[in-house]
Amino acid sequence: MAPMQQIRPGSLAAAVRSHLEAGSEFRYHLASFLDGFYLDPSSRRRRDRLVDPPGLTGDERFDALVGAIGEHLCRRWRVGPPPLWTEEPERFLKRPWFLGPERMKPFFLVESPSAYRRRFIFTEMEPLRRARMPRDAMWWHTEGIRTGMTPLPEEVVTTEFLDEISDASHTSAM
Repeated sequence: MAPMQQIRPGSLAAAVRSHLEAGSEFRYHLASFLDGFYLDPSSRRRRDRLVDPPGLTGDERFDALVGAIGEHLCRRWRVGPPPLWTEEPERFLKRPWFLGPERMKPFFLVESPSAYRRRFIFTEMEPLRRARMPRDAMWWHTEGIRTGMTPLPEEVVTTEFLDEISDASHTSAM
């Protein structure tokens, strides 16, 4: 398998393509994509990373999971409405799928974000958590539940602040 540094897909569709071409686990390609997504301060560019439809693979669970990821990222980070491809019937399961051990089912039933739940995919509250993820109020809420951590006021990043930084840097570059 190629090291993660060499994967670096720029879109969710590219992450799916590189996973299929490399034959390696999707989680490596997704992690690399998410790092780029989270580090990008522009909501517009974040949305652009989700617009291209990832091809369907014929694996109903995988195709539904990719639809959930696309919709969840749009809603969670308020980058605009989810792309139309996330509503394709092939992006939904007919039977429940729990992403974890049997003993976690009750927990996942309560916590799953709506983008996952409506596809019958059940997971934790913040399923796409990464170290590079912006630490906004929702992140701190989730971490507070999990670990009891509470932020100092200067540790909470708002997505509006990130958009202002991005807009200012684009204006000064012109």
